[in-house]
Amino acid sequence: MKKGFTITEIAVVVVVLALLIGFTVPKFMTLLHKAEEGSTKHKLVQVRSAIAAYYGEHQGVYPTDDLSSLVPQYIEKIPSVKVPGYAPSSHVSAGTYEESFTKTGGWAYVNNPEDPRFGDFFVNVDELDSYGKHWASL
Repeated sequence: MKKGFTITEIAVVVVVLALLIGFTVPKFMTLLHKAEEGSTKHKLVQVRSAIAAYYGEHQGVYPTDDLSSLVPQYIEKIPSVKVPGYAPSSHVSAGTYEESFTKTGGWAYVNNPEDPRFGDFFVNVDELDSYGKHWASL
């Protein structure tokens, strides 16, 4: 009598493994995507906190540059933002709301004192996060 597995047994094992991988990989990718989202939202809060600290120390005036004045006194560096579909970037588009919101990835900052949104800092994409909220409105 020969010892070993039959082709049928091996095929069943391969099918079961394929099914397990088929169910777990999408879930893993969703978790990875949500982790990157959480990291980006945390970085958004960090930069906004640095802007608030600057605002408090400069008698209620926001920075009027591309936020380079925050480094290194208020924040070590402008962090890189990761949003699906865009290359990671720490670039800050600055200007009026219309000028800064280019929807090209990275960050956007309204640095024009004449703009009603002066001091706003947001993710520079016109996309939704995994909870259905616009990145630019977070």
